[in-house]
Amino acid sequence: MDGKKLLSKEEFLETTGLIEENLEKLIKAKVIKPAGIIDGKIPCFDESEVIATEAVKKLLDLGYSIEEVIKIRRKVGLPASVSEKKSPSQHMLTVGELARRIGTNPRTIKHWEEKGIIEPYSHSPGGFRLYHEYYVKLCILLQDLQNLGYTLDEIKVVADLVRDFLLIKKDPTLYPPEKAQEKFTQIFEQIKLLNEKMLRVEEGIKRWRKIQKQYRKEIETVFLRVKKEFELKEKKAKKAEKISKPQTQLSPA
Repeated sequence: MDGKKLLSKEEFLETTGLIEENLEKLIKAKVIKPAGIIDGKIPCFDESEVIATEAVKKLLDLGYSIEEVIKIRRKVGLPASVSEKKSPSQHMLTVGELARRIGTNPRTIKHWEEKGIIEPYSHSPGGFRLYHEYYVKLCILLQDLQNLGYTLDEIKVVADLVRDFLLIKKDPTLYPPEKAQEKFTQIFEQIKLLNEKMLRVEEGIKRWRKIQKQYRKEIETVFLRVKKEFELKEKKAKKAEKISKPQTQLSPA
């Protein structure tokens, strides 16, 4: 996935010719929708939103007030923006935010990128990599695979197959039937391998729970005995020290 170019608020205002006050009103009325929100408060816009805003700008240039434009949008409708057709505005995460959400560090996220396991959805106006909110769940699943013993190369295979499946789901004609069948065969094989690993992990957990239950009392008994032996040894050492210590004789008055 190629990183999409997003416009900052200032760039969007300059490109569309809108004033900031009108832009805020249009956003509030959902006539214009940001492609995402950076750091929880800064809107950014897809380049396609500029085209959708042209109709709004023409009405404003004809003398319509911003309130009248909003009413026209609600009653008659204007060309919908690409971002509106796709989905509502989504909160975009920086590398640092994504790392904090999944309990890791930014270097891990960057390493996954270098391995081709994940890719940023887009880039901020300042060039920072941005990720959709759903990357939080995706990265947690990647961590689960690592905990199950998957190497990064194996995780990349799974991630690539998941991407292929999503592409085929979106466009069933993307691959010829033979190629699509090959992809699905690989997906089912990975599901089978994952189930086998999960089964081994579950069996291991059962064994350790049995050991824990079986030996818990015995471990506690041994620990108390060890503690008692150390206390007894410490008492003997203090007693021996007291006996060997020379007594100070008092001189007669």
